[in-house]
Amino acid sequence: MGASLYLACLYAENFRIFGATPQKNGDEDASLSLDFGPATNVLVGENDSGKTAIIDAIRLSLLTTAADFYRITRDDIHVGPDGRADTFKITCGFKNLSTEEQAVFLELLTVDGNGNVALYVTVKAELMDPLRPHRVAVTTRTGRDGQGPALDGAARELLKATYLRPCGMPRQSCARAVDHGCHRSSQGTRPCAHKVRTTSTRRRAARAPWWATYAAQSARSATTTR
Repeated sequence: MGASLYLACLYAENFRIFGATPQKNGDEDASLSLDFGPATNVLVGENDSGKTAIIDAIRLSLLTTAADFYRITRDDIHVGPDGRADTFKITCGFKNLSTEEQAVFLELLTVDGNGNVALYVTVKAELMDPLRPHRVAVTTRTGRDGQGPALDGAARELLKATYLRPCGMPRQSCARAVDHGCHRSSQGTRPCAHKVRTTSTRRRAARAPWWATYAAQSARSATTTR
């Protein structure tokens, strides 16, 4: 099987611990810029180094489904030496689109000077009222700078992913609890990610890589169109 669509890069400005891009010569670049490979990618870092912020940035861009509800608030906007910023921007870039996938996202794609095709999803959040932390306006558009067409419901549905949150306990202890069918996460009655991985075929299918699910949906869409 050949390589398929994958998350190739992630950029974030003024999102949590990540600051702004340089505004003038000599300014430090405090923004986030990450490149990913088509295989498994592992994030390693000390506490408070931004690993969770990276995962949440991807969650926001892909409209992930999860047991816990997540709403953008004022606390997600970076606070620098000059105070809190007014907005933040997150961009996810997807590459290696097949011909069928390019047809599905045709009007949303970006082509560089070398003819390389990519799909960029950009989320922008703007603080509407500094005194009301939940009054944040959020827009999701395509393009490297978020100036492309809006990402409609059908396209977002194809990119949607499922987030399995770690249970926060040692795997061996978690496995023993799962064997007895009594384990629940520290967040309440929601089964932890380890349990999801060990239960029925239906749940195992639910955690299939999002790009595999996307490819299957794209193939069905192309077949229906024909």
